[in-house]
Amino acid sequence: MVEATFRKAYAIALRAAKVRATAAVVSGVIPVSDREDFEQEGVTACLRALPQFDPGRASLRTFIERVVAARLASIVRRTRRNPELVPVDTLSQLPVIGDDGRREVRMSIDGVLESLHDEDRELVGLLLEVSPAEASRELGIPRSTIHDRIQLLRQRFTLAGLEIRVRRPARGVRPAGGAQ
Repeated sequence: MVEATFRKAYAIALRAAKVRATAAVVSGVIPVSDREDFEQEGVTACLRALPQFDPGRASLRTFIERVVAARLASIVRRTRRNPELVPVDTLSQLPVIGDDGRREVRMSIDGVLESLHDEDRELVGLLLEVSPAEASRELGIPRSTIHDRIQLLRQRFTLAGLEIRVRRPARGVRPAGGAQ
């Protein structure tokens, strides 16, 4: 009986994960190269959750589809919440249209940095090298203050048109061809 439930759950989980992953690729939430890993995360989450299945509360299909949806939504939220930041010195490697665009970006960064107070400029330089927690220890400032200042710095850079985010694979999802 358990084996039959497992086989049925696996088939439902695989289908639900494929549908959700395909929708995520089509909407641009994940790159095509991460689709299979995204599917695998959904199926794995279902198989881990299967012991909690209670037929008195929901059908197997409903249970599996909810587990898949919750797991994949969690991965997407985490990825959006923690965007990868690009160090200022690598901006010259980003694709730009013509030399004028590159000079304009650098001038804008310099302009924003020059408009900052000395303490904020020091913090930006430090954050390019260390984590906020390490910057807090080094500067002798509470972490909450560091995070408040980071929010204000993000606003200043965004207002200058310099918000840079790079898509990266979701946590828990290995890049295609990656080792375990």
